[in-house]
Amino acid sequence: MKTFAKALFAICILGCFAFAKTSTTSTKETVKIVIDAGHGGKDSGQNIKGIKEKEVVYQITQKIKELHQNKNIELYFSRPNNEFVSLEQRVEFINTIQPDLVISLHANGHPQDETKKGMEIYFSKKNKFSKENFEYGGQLSGIFIFSSAQQVEIKSANFKILSKVNAPALMLELGFLTNPEERTYLSSKEGQTEIANNILKFINEI
Repeated sequence: MKTFAKALFAICILGCFAFAKTSTTSTKETVKIVIDAGHGGKDSGQNIKGIKEKEVVYQITQKIKELHQNKNIELYFSRPNNEFVSLEQRVEFINTIQPDLVISLHANGHPQDETKKGMEIYFSKKNKFSKENFEYGGQLSGIFIFSSAQQVEIKSANFKILSKVNAPALMLELGFLTNPEERTYLSSKEGQTEIANNILKFINEI
């Protein structure tokens, strides 16, 4: 019953945003998307029982690259390897590309509560595309809820990667590495493939 309720909620979200959203990319022949893998190099991000955030999100970007087949969408990667890239460098790279959308990938953690779980989608109200960002967040949350029946929240925050870029931008906290179940999922080939496919499905629909 709980799974059915989540699926019904996801359908409602997808339906609402399908009518509410006016695509900024619909008249363009080629859509440019930047995929930003958080952290890297000396910056591991979350590091729980040997599972490092920088490696998890990088592996997911590689899955996205491997599975991507839409010739009308050009993908750019702000961190194409496991080296450290500063936030300033990422913002400069993104603003040089002038993409139609930025998707920044991260994994969450909670210092006291290992039962904390779920995905969080962030957008910045300081970004001039904040309305589009909120709508994109709703569309993406519907895809994730429908496919994997997990909890998804949409939040606002002024992270530099969201507020300083001249493009629509979302940050995805894909789950909690401090939660044993989600840590296993995020570090598994199956989990990373599902996440990559969900992101690609979203990209193909915008």
